Amino acid sequence: MSANKENNLVQAYIELNKFCQNGDYERALKAAGKVLQISPNEQKAFHCKVVCFIHLHNFKEALSVLCNPKNAALAADLVFEKAYSQYRLNCPKDALDTVDSAPELTPALKELRAQILYRLEQYQECFNLYRDIVKNTDDDYEDERKANLSAVVANLAAINPSADLPTFEENTYELSYNSGTTLVMRGKYNEALSVLKKAEQGCSESIIDDGGTEEEAKEEAAIIWVQQAFCQQQMGKEKEAAALYHNVLKDKPSDQALVAIASNNLVVINRDTNVFDSRKRMKAATQDGLEHKLTSRQRASIAYNQALLAIYSNQPDFCKQCCVKLNREFRQDHRATLVEAASLHKEGKRQQAITLLLKSGGVLVLAAVQIMLAQGDRKGVVKLLEDSEFKYKPAVIGLLYTLLAADNEYEKASQMFTDVYEHYKNDDEAMSALRGVWRAAAEVHTRAGDAARAALAHEALARAAPQDKRSLARLVKALRGDPARAKALAEALPPISELECKIDVDALESSKWMMGAKVVKKTVQSKQEQSPGTPGSELGQKTKPKRKRKTKLPPNADLSRPPDPERWLPKYERTAYRKRRGVRRDVIKGSQGLTTAAVDQYDMSKQTPSTATKSPRVEVKATETWTRKQQKKKGKGRKW
Repeated sequence: MSANKENNLVQAYIELNKFCQNGDYERALKAAGKVLQISPNEQKAFHCKVVCFIHLHNFKEALSVLCNPKNAALAADLVFEKAYSQYRLNCPKDALDTVDSAPELTPALKELRAQILYRLEQYQECFNLYRDIVKNTDDDYEDERKANLSAVVANLAAINPSADLPTFEENTYELSYNSGTTLVMRGKYNEALSVLKKAEQGCSESIIDDGGTEEEAKEEAAIIWVQQAFCQQQMGKEKEAAALYHNVLKDKPSDQALVAIASNNLVVINRDTNVFDSRKRMKAATQDGLEHKLTSRQRASIAYNQALLAIYSNQPDFCKQCCVKLNREFRQDHRATLVEAASLHKEGKRQQAITLLLKSGGVLVLAAVQIMLAQGDRKGVVKLLEDSEFKYKPAVIGLLYTLLAADNEYEKASQMFTDVYEHYKNDDEAMSALRGVWRAAAEVHTRAGDAARAALAHEALARAAPQDKRSLARLVKALRGDPARAKALAEALPPISELECKIDVDALESSKWMMGAKVVKKTVQSKQEQSPGTPGSELGQKTKPKRKRKTKLPPNADLSRPPDPERWLPKYERTAYRKRRGVRRDVIKGSQGLTTAAVDQYDMSKQTPSTATKSPRVEVKATETWTRKQQKKKGKGRKW
């Protein structure tokens, strides 16, 4: 190399070092290119060029330079830079292959591999690797590694809430937040809320102590508030949760994943109300680019809620598309089938919904049963459940018993309970847990007239509850065909004096117990309150008759003569009435204000009687009413 070329190379390296020290990566990139232009085989300059691309977030260009066949020799040792660029370009599988191809797993590659495993949701392997890194590394980034490890633990708790996982000292707000999230995944929402409150306070203090503003502290605490809102939502406090979600979204946070989660949870709170707002929220929860920022569990929940929202919005075609996505991307075939069947049921295509559910099988058969019951197809439900894998489940047994009893098919129900007994007779734990089943079986066998099977059911009930003397008494009563065994079992029953010592034999022997428990209780109570010698203490005591009031008679009444039968009629309608001579009075019957021309028309006394005569009872009532009105007119007048 000539002296001039060597001097130019030295000057270019000096400039490159200066720009790198100052953090001016754009000018450093130009300086690295100048060095490579002078000497294309400079390894350090090539390395600086790649690092400048990474610092400038130009990962695509960095990967392009590293993967160029012309630079194969220079890029041979830059495994970390290549894997990191692939990781930042959302190609975690390619990044993992690059890390695994390295000849030696350096500490930097170990940490990058742990991050890649976390992105690929391989949490158990990620947990093991992080635990090894934390154990064998001692530097200033220990708190960050513990925070990452606690985040992995939270996701492991989501997969298996009962797993034995380590706990961490909550000396930073990140560790407090992840500990609270772990409690959320385990369903301990009250404990999680207190831990998240501590994380919120620690976040605000930490940001302000580091010189940050209140706006920055608010932005950092938004994720903690969303987690608190989720706890309240799971506890049934939906109004408080919705208020927190709205407060977070009102500030328009820059984190797209946070906006998506809060919007999705608001859609869940809305359900089938406020569909317009839910559609707007769902649009924010399904933006492009979120597939790399949310876990598969979160994205599956959003897709499921989007399908349900399509049902509420009367969009069956779009609902079917969401179900296809839910099945293809997240392998949630049962949930997708259930949502699609619900959409078909809402459209009125019930038979298609039943066919779809029965085709999937499994637990979805019970959803098909619900649709069939809504149609009133009881016999079809009975046939379907008898052939299903759930026919020996207690809830299904109860449903079959109800349906068969509704159709009075007690013999068939009796045979069903016999099969259930044969299925569980060797399982002592199940026999003791199914007390209600054996009690119902005994009743059905008795109605079906099968005393032997009824005794068998009572025996199962007594076996399930050995300390229950009532069950033993029922068994003794059921063993009518085997008196010797019944007598032997009856010896274990306690005497009557120990069972009940306050029995009123007279009250039991009386006939009034048939009238109901309330009447008997009242009668027995009144009997106990009376003294033994009090007269009238019998159960059938008569009540006193009511005193009759004396009839008031007019002062000039003659009791020796019968009363006048026409005493209630007005004088001009009585038979003894005679008109005065020389006085002509037209009796106008009808509405007031009539002209003399219309009198004859409305005078009912001058009308010809019709064939349908009125009943005398109605005439008396009408006359009686008129008389009372006349009596009111003859009163003494108004009092002042």
